Amino acid sequence: MSEISRRNLLKGAAVGAASLSTLGILAACAAPEEPKAAAEPAADDAAKADGASSEYVAEVLEPTAMPDAGTASNFNIMYDSKTAVGTTYENLMSAITGETGATTKYEAFSKVAEKEGFDVLARLFQCTADAEKIHIGLEYDLAKEIDPATEKPEPPTVEEHESDINLISGANGEIYETSDMYPSFIKKAQEEGNNKAVQVFTRAKLAEAYHAKLYMDAYTTIDTPFDGKYYLCPICGYIHKGENFTACPICLAPKSSFKAY
Repeated sequence: MSEISRRNLLKGAAVGAASLSTLGILAACAAPEEPKAAAEPAADDAAKADGASSEYVAEVLEPTAMPDAGTASNFNIMYDSKTAVGTTYENLMSAITGETGATTKYEAFSKVAEKEGFDVLARLFQCTADAEKIHIGLEYDLAKEIDPATEKPEPPTVEEHESDINLISGANGEIYETSDMYPSFIKKAQEEGNNKAVQVFTRAKLAEAYHAKLYMDAYTTIDTPFDGKYYLCPICGYIHKGENFTACPICLAPKSSFKAY
């Protein structure tokens, strides 16, 4: 290496060292940095810290307003409706008959699931059966107001299958009720000006949509099931999966009033 090249190399190294030294001095003179706030723990980490790593984790449901049949966008009647619409009283009796059949079916399905070793499904079916009993109670009380001589129908016989087929059967029934039967009955009650019936049918209609969703979710994950709890709203029959809610999204009943399964 020539003498000139060596001098240039040494000069460059000296300048670089001086620059780094100057930066260090400036940094030392700068105002001390505020300590950073600790990051909020992620939902999964929080669950693990509580010893519930297997708990269902999702955004917390914090409803502030009740859905309304006059403003919500999911109250249309299926274009190929299978529902025979009568007077509101007749519709109440049809709904009671349908809900009685669903209750009987789900209680039978719960026993099948228990025998097959599906404890989670057994709890879900029983929870949904009890939800349908809430609908029966609301509809029966209103029917009795219209005709005090009203009596409840006898429960039907039930055909039982394997749990996966029972879940599809249940989902199909819930989808029919939420997309066809109850929207048809709501429209008739609105025409007759029966606001009590509109509210009763509306709450049942909305709850059935959640039931269908839970059944399809359970069907999809049947071999890797959710192992937490289901919670039933005692007012309208809504069912919530897991702990992540503060109130019912249908009637705003607080979580503290729910029954756990």
